[in-house]
Amino acid sequence: MQEKRIIVVYKSKTGFTKRYANWIKDELNCRIIPVEEFNATNMSSYDIIIFGGSLHTGKIIGINTLKNSLPTLPDKRIIVFAIGAMPPIEEEIKKVRKDNSLDDIDFFYFQGGLNYEKMGIMDRVLMTGLKGFLRFKRNKTQMEQDTYEAIKSSYDHSSREQIRPLLEFVNAR
Repeated sequence: MQEKRIIVVYKSKTGFTKRYANWIKDELNCRIIPVEEFNATNMSSYDIIIFGGSLHTGKIIGINTLKNSLPTLPDKRIIVFAIGAMPPIEEEIKKVRKDNSLDDIDFFYFQGGLNYEKMGIMDRVLMTGLKGFLRFKRNKTQMEQDTYEAIKSSYDHSSREQIRPLLEFVNAR
């Protein structure tokens, strides 16, 4: 049986997605490139394209680069993973999948974290606003309280173990 040719394409803002992309690359012994180097015409030698991006207001950053290329990649297996700060809550993951129009694409979600030190100024301003809103909101729901506690400072919940389902999925194909 011929070995699968795999590439991991990623878009990372604060480093969590790049870390996961590198873990996947290490485990699958494949090539990795940032989305800025992605070109659909250069993908002809790969059987599987794994795309990863971080979540920003519910959207996977960089995903449009891949989605715009899908018509030119009809014979490729496409897998998408997203990295977010939230825990892997099934309803939220379904929403991410829907909001990014990934109904027909194999999709995985991995929890990363928040890194205020590596965020751009606009993202820090948005997070400061959200923290302020949640801090002073009366009658917070449990989810709002949990969100406030989670975003008060930088944290890292990433773990190599989270990629196991994606690796098993790829290896079973």
